[in-house]
Amino acid sequence: MLPSMLRRLHDFSRRLVVRVALITALAFLALALSKVGARVIPEGLDPLVGGEAVDNILKIIANSMLTVTTFSLTVMAAAHRMVASSWTPRAHQMLLQDTVTHTVLATFVGAYLYALSAIILRDLEVFQGRGLVVLFGMTVLVVALIVIAIIRWISHLEMLGSLINTAQRIEDSTVQAMRMRMCHPALGAHALDPEKVPEEAEEVRAERSGYLQQIYQDRLQAAAKDHEAEVWLLHPVGGFVHRGEVLARISGGGEALADKVRENAALGSLRNFDQDPGFGLTCLSEIGVRALSPGVNDPGTALDVLHRILRIALDTEGEAPEEVRLDRLYLPPLDRGALVQEALLPLMLDGAERPELARPFARALEALAGQQDAALSDAARQLEVATRR
Repeated sequence: MLPSMLRRLHDFSRRLVVRVALITALAFLALALSKVGARVIPEGLDPLVGGEAVDNILKIIANSMLTVTTFSLTVMAAAHRMVASSWTPRAHQMLLQDTVTHTVLATFVGAYLYALSAIILRDLEVFQGRGLVVLFGMTVLVVALIVIAIIRWISHLEMLGSLINTAQRIEDSTVQAMRMRMCHPALGAHALDPEKVPEEAEEVRAERSGYLQQIYQDRLQAAAKDHEAEVWLLHPVGGFVHRGEVLARISGGGEALADKVRENAALGSLRNFDQDPGFGLTCLSEIGVRALSPGVNDPGTALDVLHRILRIALDTEGEAPEEVRLDRLYLPPLDRGALVQEALLPLMLDGAERPELARPFARALEALAGQQDAALSDAARQLEVATRR
């Protein structure tokens, strides 16, 4: 249960509004510590810091951070629109998880609120004497954090929204998801065999339509154990489930367990990268297909995408599956061959008539066919047959 809770907490923390709220809370905490810290400042330091010096710094921070925040939000929105229109709309989700952008924006907002609150408290004469010394030190620390954030932001803007950065981020997330699924083909549960699902098992139907975004398998295992039942989840992560369609089957537990199944098999309008390497492969494939369209005509990008897909497929070859630890769950196992085939087929069909891609495509099929993994070698043979038609 703990891994599922941590995963949900991690997903929640990656939202921009959450980071802004946290940094804002730290800003108010800094002001409170400035007031409390005045008690430990030795007497005689009061004349070292004048109220006018602190007020000037706070006004500069308040004025500049509001402008910088507005500008940064404009840049972020423009980058998101460019990625969605130039490469693939699905890549927009990768930018939504850009922690560098989120942290920088949260720092700017937090600094603005810190300065604004400090100015108000100064007008109310809350900070006087030794408290002013502590406030000055805390303000200098905030300025240092702003400088660090600006440097990070400038460095990040060099590649934000570019094809290289977007494709690399998708590849990295997909490799991570693929390696995790290679170690846990069925997410730690038994591999589902649809032919062996008991006919008497109760049906759990989906209450709404959506993609199966994520499975919180540890919580699902705990719920099944509490009801002394077993759960057969019939759809893989990334699959689309229609309202009223059978989502799973259970061997007991009734409606209480059925609600737990629906709660911990999250359905949503969009896929994500965490447990679904097929989504990342699809995003890369769409980038390559768009590059081969007559309006773009960029076979170099298609070749780059081809190599990225091959790296994802081949560089996770050595991962060994773990033993089953969720004995009451049966989940669809990862079919790596099918995922690679679905990603490469549109790319190869669109590029079949291009002489400059013929050799790279042939080498790609040769590399896949030479793997010890039967799923990859079968995918290579099926791709070869499909592209010859």
